[in-house]
Amino acid sequence: MFTKLALRNIFRNRRRSAITLAVIVFGAVGLILFGGYKAITFRGLRESTIRRIGHLQLFKAGYAKAESQKPLEYGLENADAIRKEIERDPRVRTTAAQITLMGLISNGDKSETYIATAVEPRKDRESESHRLVSGTQLPDHELDAILIGAGLAKSMKAKPGDYLTLMTTTVTGSLNAMDVRVAGVITTGVREYDDRAIKMPIEGAQQLLQTAKIEKLLVFLKTTEDTAAVEASIRQKYATTLESKDWSQLASFYHQVVMLYNGIFGFLGLIVFGTVVFSVANTIVMSVFERTREIGTLLAVGTTRSKVWRMFFAEGFLIGVIGGLLGILAGVALAQLINSGNVMLPPPPGYTRGYPLHILLQPAVLVTSFVISVITATLSAIFPAWKASRMKIVDALGHI
Repeated sequence: MFTKLALRNIFRNRRRSAITLAVIVFGAVGLILFGGYKAITFRGLRESTIRRIGHLQLFKAGYAKAESQKPLEYGLENADAIRKEIERDPRVRTTAAQITLMGLISNGDKSETYIATAVEPRKDRESESHRLVSGTQLPDHELDAILIGAGLAKSMKAKPGDYLTLMTTTVTGSLNAMDVRVAGVITTGVREYDDRAIKMPIEGAQQLLQTAKIEKLLVFLKTTEDTAAVEASIRQKYATTLESKDWSQLASFYHQVVMLYNGIFGFLGLIVFGTVVFSVANTIVMSVFERTREIGTLLAVGTTRSKVWRMFFAEGFLIGVIGGLLGILAGVALAQLINSGNVMLPPPPGYTRGYPLHILLQPAVLVTSFVISVITATLSAIFPAWKASRMKIVDALGHI
């Protein structure tokens, strides 16, 4: 009964109800679009970060607390045996050895500092952690080939085929140099990193550092959700010889972005909440004002005040339900339109490449927008419904 009366009363003044529903739909669409954009941004940033740093990184025990004065003082010596054992786990896709080193790079006339990442060429190509600007990727069996960041290449006036000299400190503390050939120029999208970045084969780095050790072992899993379980298994098996860090501990930038976007999403939710509250409350207040004599009549013939309250309360609830459902339909349609429109966003601060705008439609985002619409509209009806139920019968019947 209350539902039928509430529906009739909602559509009694169609123009005002349409405006109120439009406000709710607009708020729900805003939540869906931003929530979907946030979700796909988090997923894309997470996976791109993992492609670069791995799901897990394994180090020699004591690496994190040691203040090593020499390169690879806490390097892994038996990496091959560890890799074979870890790769037996069906949840593990692959492992990759890595070394980080710093020093000077020279073209004979000018020297610059560099940060080099020594990788296994084939596995680095599979990770797609950078974009090739010119030249070729790292060849598999050329120890003196390197990839150089676009900013550093520009500073050194280097192009594919040129030879440069890398200098660094060996594991014994002495200086060593190595002539290298520029195989290609790359960019990661982060300008500051590209101004110092070098990638080289891990065998070449070991030759330059005069060691057979590696700094760390990257573990790549088939699904990110298995990270905690695999890490627990590795820690149990290598409790005294290895220490590990998962991608979440290593990805500080990712967590900064998550905090920023969650703050924006919460602020947007507050704006939607306030807008819907005032809109729905205004609609029901005007409805109460127009139906004052009707309310007085209902009270005069024996309708309890609680029933009058529930009648107006039901109107607010149904407005929220209708607006939420329409908002979901409109949000899904608009999200699909955006996803098929090939809209490109400008590059964020510190990056050199833009990226396509996509909206990830997740059930959680749709349900959240619907629930917020219903709860907000329902709460906004409480006070007007209470005012209607507390009217004096004589005053209501004499209202003009």
